[in-house]
Amino acid sequence: MELQLQQLSEAQSLIYSRSNIRRTYSEFDDTDITGIYLDNNDCLIIVRNDGSQQCYPTDKVRKTFANFTTRLPHFFAYLGPNFRGPSIWRNNCYIMHKGWHYQAQGTANLVNAQAQRRWVDKYSLLDSEEKIKAALNSFDLGYLISPDGKTAGYKTPSLADDEVEEDDETPQPYCSCGSFQRQLNLSDQIRKDIPDFQPSCKHMTWFARYRQFLSARSELIESCRGHMAETATAWYYAPPALGKEHGKLSIIYTKHGQSAPLKMWRHYKSQESFNETHAWDLFDNMLEKGFVPFPHTSLIQIAHAFKAN
Repeated sequence: MELQLQQLSEAQSLIYSRSNIRRTYSEFDDTDITGIYLDNNDCLIIVRNDGSQQCYPTDKVRKTFANFTTRLPHFFAYLGPNFRGPSIWRNNCYIMHKGWHYQAQGTANLVNAQAQRRWVDKYSLLDSEEKIKAALNSFDLGYLISPDGKTAGYKTPSLADDEVEEDDETPQPYCSCGSFQRQLNLSDQIRKDIPDFQPSCKHMTWFARYRQFLSARSELIESCRGHMAETATAWYYAPPALGKEHGKLSIIYTKHGQSAPLKMWRHYKSQESFNETHAWDLFDNMLEKGFVPFPHTSLIQIAHAFKAN
């Protein structure tokens, strides 16, 4: 059968992008390419400037697209000032802060971080999505996200209405980020290649993981006598220094109660180095062993222990 090449649609260009092919096939060279096409054997055909062609199966690239789209960023990537998590807004939506304070040493002084500190307690004053998104976009402060689907705002019934209309449509997850919006706009086309596709993004993945962490932490605190942890950890994070890839995550622990004085705390594995990539697993291990993790700023008596780090 004669090989037929077809141009990629906009949705297929999103799935089978050069970057996704490169992530899937380490040997792939993304330079000197004339075009990327699909053939009738479910393969990607890469046409080079010299006329040569290469074939790559599409199934692995589709998996890469899904995995990369829903990748999990590190713990501090979307925390606001003072390690603050997402802030609830309204209509089942949250403000997800961009982690300006934790990207590198000194980024807390950037205009973006300063604007984030000014706005962090004022989003509730904005009464529409348009206003919220305008505020977030003005200084790249974060995203409006609704992992469980947006609900309609309260609408005052009109006396002229004989019946109250009910909205039977199931709320759908939402994120204002560019990746989610592009997937949402192309979802019908994407499902031609990935039938069970649902729009998602790394912000959705992070939110779900953070919610799971908070739930497990709350359950552990609830089980403590007087809701005061007898076994606890406190952590401090220093963002990456100039020219460094990773920051420094420091942890101390105690078995004498969360209110114990500093002398009753010990460094956790002081001979090892931890950074932001270890945080999720470390916090999981703490909770599994019955230790309640606290940011250092929430325990006054030990907060100064990390100043020299």
